[in-house]
Amino acid sequence: MQIYDYVILSNTTKSSMNGDTYEFLIPPTYYNEKRSAVAQVEMCQVNIRNSGTETATYITTNLGANNVYHGKGKTVLGVVNNFETPQYSSQPLAISTAARPDKIDVTFHEEDDSMTTPASFMIVLKFSYGNQRETSETIQYQN
Repeated sequence: MQIYDYVILSNTTKSSMNGDTYEFLIPPTYYNEKRSAVAQVEMCQVNIRNSGTETATYITTNLGANNVYHGKGKTVLGVVNNFETPQYSSQPLAISTAARPDKIDVTFHEEDDSMTTPASFMIVLKFSYGNQRETSETIQYQN
């Protein structure tokens, strides 16, 4: 059975800004410690309102590193289309990351890779956890 945590990020709930990057601090008490040490995170919902003529086409994050975008060193959280709907062929990107992150960064990018800050946004992240014992055994056998 999969266990999920949902984290909702928005321009009004950010902890701080670092340049064009929104930083969110997540309290450690939010997560259950009995979950595995590894999680998969997906951007399951997104709503972005345009800021002038700038158009966000993808969102990057500090979480995980198994889908780095064309040598730019950015982990892509998801691709957006027309500021409203995630553009997924069949399912969102699933990024492997350390479980229970205490800080989540998100940055919005235009198609030419320049950074942009939307007028407003809301992102729902879904963290999936497998069986703690099975995950630990899998990681141990891969080393």
